Amino acid sequence: MRFVRRVAVVVACVPVLVLAGCGDDESAGEPVELPSLSPSVPESPSVSGALGVEELPASEVEPEEFVRAWVDAYSELVLTGDGTRLRAISADSCSGCDEVTGAYEAIYQAGGSIKTDGEPNTVTAVVADEATENGVRLVVDFTSAPGRATKSAGSDEVEFDATASSWVLDLDSSAGNWRVLRLAVEG
Repeated sequence: MRFVRRVAVVVACVPVLVLAGCGDDESAGEPVELPSLSPSVPESPSVSGALGVEELPASEVEPEEFVRAWVDAYSELVLTGDGTRLRAISADSCSGCDEVTGAYEAIYQAGGSIKTDGEPNTVTAVVADEATENGVRLVVDFTSAPGRATKSAGSDEVEFDATASSWVLDLDSSAGNWRVLRLAVEG
């Protein structure tokens, strides 16, 4: 599968505002063994101790569990416009991640807002696609709740429907923790 740079900005402020790949898929080196993928992953990851999933060494966290934490951070961004946590658990080089985060931050900085009817995003499936040089590529299916949004202060409120989406996330563990290295729309 090739990652082709894509940017989709939805004028109506549907919760999935901007999705982008981070360039062409270029494999380097020998393939690595696919990290173990457990058949069932809890809906709400729970980690004992003070560290969140994103802070634990990759060897202690299943990729699916990390992706669920990443989607939780994305949901936090959708509801608050604060991308601090999402940026912290995404690789600095993931321009797709920056574009998603920046789009939401811009809405909130302009006085806009997004309100959802329920949990903003719910992961419905996480499937391993293939191993990468330092991690794994996962296809993440999730649903986004319906709701209302304003693009800026004083703009009209727009309602949006629930949506089902598939994203492809490349996870990288070369720095010891899982980080999202690439983000793209499936298909």
